[in-house]
Amino acid sequence: MRKISIRRRRNPAINPSWRPHLGRLAAALLTLSFSPAHCGVRLLSPGDAMLPLNAFPQMMEASPDAGKAPKLDRIRVALSAGDASLLAGLKPQAAPFDIVAASEGPDLIFDPGSREAISKGEIIAYDVGADDLPDVIDRMALADGLAKLAAARPQSIRLSPSGTVRRKGDKVEVELGDMLRRALVLFTVSGDGVVQALYPIGADARVITTPTFAWTFQVREPFGTDLIVAITAPQALDALDRGVEELSHYRSAGEVLKMIALTAPPDARIGVAALLSEP
Repeated sequence: MRKISIRRRRNPAINPSWRPHLGRLAAALLTLSFSPAHCGVRLLSPGDAMLPLNAFPQMMEASPDAGKAPKLDRIRVALSAGDASLLAGLKPQAAPFDIVAASEGPDLIFDPGSREAISKGEIIAYDVGADDLPDVIDRMALADGLAKLAAARPQSIRLSPSGTVRRKGDKVEVELGDMLRRALVLFTVSGDGVVQALYPIGADARVITTPTFAWTFQVREPFGTDLIVAITAPQALDALDRGVEELSHYRSAGEVLKMIALTAPPDARIGVAALLSEP
């Protein structure tokens, strides 16, 4: 499983001890079809394989490598109806944003009645209030940032079955190709910004020894549009793995691009797929 509804907030910085692992990530998003090697089903419950994690030292801004982290795009946010003062005083978490009218082509529309955050006709997050919007905005900016990294080294990724919308209890398989002797870090970012590590956990093999790899999880709350992110490389991804663990179970979407920029090797590949789910 991959869904754990945890609402704690933090805005961690990147540990400077990871500087030896720095590198720019040239990446692309790609969806391909292939026959996977099935690697089992993991259905995690809250508390499974979760050890207490130390917070990042608050030293990211002081790091000379901080400038390598890509900036998050500014997101345009509107109310679908109601008094715009509902969003007055809302402060950004990581990504900057502007409050605009619904007629001005916003990137994100918040419906305070249904408590839904919507982008391009798709519900990004259900059951969110105005105070949750900075985290939803961070997740949207992260999706845009990952797309901008699309360049030279795509990791093939596909979700199956191929239905467009999943519901609670559905099992979904993540299929990755061209994986022989590649290290893998797999995680999700929910519509409301929660990061959750999927693989590796505990004694999981850090390097895949088959040409294809498949991972099955079960859909649970929170519903919305999740990002399934796979990062692979021909060498160990220990620093990236630690980074995902540190961000996991927090609304920390705004920190993911920093983590990738400062821990992934330059020859890493990235694959991203969107998973839509509803109650």
